[in-house]
Amino acid sequence: MNENPKMQKENFYKITVDKSLLAKKRNYFLGGIILHDISKNIGVKDQKVYYAAFKNGAKTKLHHHEGSQVLVVTQGTGTLVLYKKIRVHGKTTVIKQETKTMLKAGDIACIPKNTLHWHGAIRGKSFAHVAFNGFSAQRKEARTIWYDSNFKSIAVRIS
Repeated sequence: MNENPKMQKENFYKITVDKSLLAKKRNYFLGGIILHDISKNIGVKDQKVYYAAFKNGAKTKLHHHEGSQVLVVTQGTGTLVLYKKIRVHGKTTVIKQETKTMLKAGDIACIPKNTLHWHGAIRGKSFAHVAFNGFSAQRKEARTIWYDSNFKSIAVRIS
């Protein structure tokens, strides 16, 4: 019996593959992924909330958010790698890895705005998280800037 009368069936949602979101964002990931826009279901007005699952070493491309991001790891083992921008020449940026952190279920990672990074599963493992992307001061979704990269020294802006 449900003791809280406000918690009805319409307050619960099943995570499924959001095919339209995946088609829109597929070029920003390497390997097999599942994406689901949680905020679309729950009507969040001040942040974007996504579920992302990475299969067998899949990961994001290098990117940064113009707002902060919080990752809540829900499954598996993954990696979060942060970079420093050394020099920017047009769309090309010279980068240097600053930190590499292993993430596992129950971990929470707070990524400051404009921090260049990637995250994803370890090869041979799966990894999933819920991402909370902060909105701008104008209450709009902060942009994510994506890069093609060798993940060692060079990143080229693609969006």
